[in-house]
Amino acid sequence: MKILTIAAKELREYVLKPGSISWGIVFPLVFTLAFAVRFGDIDHLAPGLLSISILFGTSSFVSSSIIFERRLRTFERLLVAPVSYLEIATAKILVGTLFGIFVGVTSMLVLRLFMAYAIWNWILLLLFMTLSGLAFSALSLYVSLRVQNPINAMTWLNLIRLPMIFTSGAIVSLLLFPRWFLAVGLLTPMTYSVDGLRFSMLEYYDVVNPAYSGLVMIILTMIFLYLSIRSIKNLY
Repeated sequence: MKILTIAAKELREYVLKPGSISWGIVFPLVFTLAFAVRFGDIDHLAPGLLSISILFGTSSFVSSSIIFERRLRTFERLLVAPVSYLEIATAKILVGTLFGIFVGVTSMLVLRLFMAYAIWNWILLLLFMTLSGLAFSALSLYVSLRVQNPINAMTWLNLIRLPMIFTSGAIVSLLLFPRWFLAVGLLTPMTYSVDGLRFSMLEYYDVVNPAYSGLVMIILTMIFLYLSIRSIKNLY
């Protein structure tokens, strides 16, 4: 109940914030639509574009809430409330995931207009969208808490998000690059999201087996959740 109460507060206060709207909704939709109009049949690109939408949706929402709360010093009110650091971090990751799924579903509706093939497994697709949202939300929460000046959180997130787009196989398959670049791709969290979504949508994957992709995203979520809790302790 404590987690749900914090989550409800987050949704109520930060859904309509400029950062959430611009980077969380408008940018993924424009990005998706631009590729869809340019290439027409975009079945192979669709999983990558969907992963990008979830990445920007989750990270923008989580970072916006942290930035505003730390700047206005309202984050401290959560810390003095009868809730644990784990419950605070979990609530923020949960809300970021829900927002990311919303953005992802919206992008998916746009992509379906241009795709030639039907979605292979909708249940599996929703599962990997959720796992992607959890991993990306946990990552953005850790980054937003790690920086000393909350204003710089979005800058650091962009330094992480933009390279991930090009090292994850979201736009161009990693199999087309040299082996050393493939190694870089395997170090990129987004690679596992893209391959998991690709298998769910098209029944094949490029680099990573979907079972491993799901396991890696769960492990990443737990790691970044733990690091976020440590960051809260260090900040306060």
